[in-house]
Amino acid sequence: MDQKVVIRHAKEQDAEGLRNHVKQVLTENSDKMGTSLSEFKVTIDEEREWIRSHEERGVVLVAVIEDHIIGMLNFRLSSLKKFSHQGLFGMSVQEGYTNQGTGRKLLESLFDWAKQDGRVEKISLEVFANNERAIHLYGDMGFNEEGRKLKHVRFGPDHYEDELIMGKFI
Repeated sequence: MDQKVVIRHAKEQDAEGLRNHVKQVLTENSDKMGTSLSEFKVTIDEEREWIRSHEERGVVLVAVIEDHIIGMLNFRLSSLKKFSHQGLFGMSVQEGYTNQGTGRKLLESLFDWAKQDGRVEKISLEVFANNERAIHLYGDMGFNEEGRKLKHVRFGPDHYEDELIMGKFI
């Protein structure tokens, strides 16, 4: 049975599902995420507040299959006047749902939201250099590498990764 992925704006009622999604992604892909599972201690109330905090200058999108969150994307415009035309996003998709177009759908929904919002001129992201699958998707979606932070991520003694900075003009 082919499951239908629905992309929609997150609601406060999604707080527990979002928290569970993040825990799942941190378990599956700890080498691609800045936060470790042991560091992620967000309560449901904090997650609700995080969703609310995007209402004025951003958006939280969720990818849902039958009321189960399997992916998410959050974007926030800068609050500083000189940078207020641009913002940064983060995105995650559970491993069992990767390579099925979910990330692409989340990004397309972000682009649609940004065009309708009218304030967004540029969308940026930061991604670990070892996340080849994500980097490939971002390139396909029109993002260009704008910089590289050398050895920015430390996994352990003598084990580092660069972090790429990528951007796209809307």
